[in-house]
Amino acid sequence: MAIDPETIHQINAGDEKAFESIFRTYYSPLAWFALKYVSDQDIAEEVVQEVFTNIWIKSQSVVVETSIKSYLYGAVRNACLNYLKHQKIEQAYADRVKMTVSHGEAVDTLELDELKERIAVAMDRLPEKCREIFEMSRYDGKKYKEIAQELKLSQKTVENQMGKALKILREELGDYLPVVLWLISVYGGKI
Repeated sequence: MAIDPETIHQINAGDEKAFESIFRTYYSPLAWFALKYVSDQDIAEEVVQEVFTNIWIKSQSVVVETSIKSYLYGAVRNACLNYLKHQKIEQAYADRVKMTVSHGEAVDTLELDELKERIAVAMDRLPEKCREIFEMSRYDGKKYKEIAQELKLSQKTVENQMGKALKILREELGDYLPVVLWLISVYGGKI
């Protein structure tokens, strides 16, 4: 089924039938696409559902500059990469906990679960552009100047967004923020 530009306008206007048409057309192929990234059928389906949910929630502001197919595949790819980054953070912390336990220090597993939950909540609280800048800086190891050039923003805007990200993370993570930032600095893009 070809999706015409009118369908995009209908989705922007909140037309449930137009949205459902796109959902039915692309859900299965997108789930198979996501599976290549996350290697788990349930997680792949969850990622695709989340992408469609976000599109519906933000339907009035969704801008499709290419084809809807390209837009959806790009959104699913990005969601999969974000999921994998989050998993790496959790794994790095779990590895650190195992190392600590192997050295005889007592570790509370409830604390690990709490940290995982708090990291997820904190990252979700970051506005989209703020989160993107934070990830480019902390995960990809890019300098503010590089980020500014890549995103076509001023360096001051990047600095302000990083300050905003750290403030939100500090509010959400409190005592855990130094541990999270340490993990990111040690593992960089490998988290």
